[in-house]
Amino acid sequence: MMFKSYMKGHIYQHFVIIGLLFVVPDVAVPNRPCENGFCVGPDRCSCMEGYKGKDCNADVNECGLPIRPCSQRCMNTLGSYRCFCNHGYTLDTDGKSCIKKLNCTSLRCQFGCQIERDGEMSCLCPPGLYLAPDNRTCKDINECDGHSHTCTEHQSCRNTFGSFICVCKDGYVLGTLQDAITCRDKDECLTGNHRCSHQASCVNTEGSYTCQCEKGYTGDGFRCWKRSNRLPWAAMYFQYKRAKQIRMYRGEE
Repeated sequence: MMFKSYMKGHIYQHFVIIGLLFVVPDVAVPNRPCENGFCVGPDRCSCMEGYKGKDCNADVNECGLPIRPCSQRCMNTLGSYRCFCNHGYTLDTDGKSCIKKLNCTSLRCQFGCQIERDGEMSCLCPPGLYLAPDNRTCKDINECDGHSHTCTEHQSCRNTFGSFICVCKDGYVLGTLQDAITCRDKDECLTGNHRCSHQASCVNTEGSYTCQCEKGYTGDGFRCWKRSNRLPWAAMYFQYKRAKQIRMYRGEE
């Protein structure tokens, strides 16, 4: 037969076997729960940040510590704190420090302003722009005029306001090459995006293509005509016009 009893914050198991009584301690439990923490043992709590005490039920006043967390004004809250700034200052991104509030209204800056080392304020331009001679507006930097862009030899640089973009040159398309996104050669012969004659073969080259007339045909590849002993009509007409120009030059006509 087994039954349990509770004494001084502990649970005990009692076993009765043939008139003998065995008392075995069971799982230990704390007298009081850890309100803002975790139980790590009998009557032991690990408090969360901002709390203290044996049962983690007391608030830590961070604003009253020897080293205050806020640079100017501090307000204690339950389990935490909040920082505030005096007039003329604003809270920085860390939520603790206070920096001087910028007032760009009088400067009439186009984008924003900054405080110089001497304490004076001046207008500020974002990356890709520079301050104009009027010290208020910002002008664009043309990265494509110099070597400040990162376009490759197969790309053309196009300037934008405050930046630039790289576009593939004619004969190249955007794609992947060796696990990198780049401009690779466009195979016009494979895609059919060429102007070769039906009697010519398309030969792809780096960034372009060429056309070669098939056997038995002649021409520049874009226009091919069948070979024959008799000159084609286009060639005969060209010779006729050429001869007429020569006669006019000699004054025969």
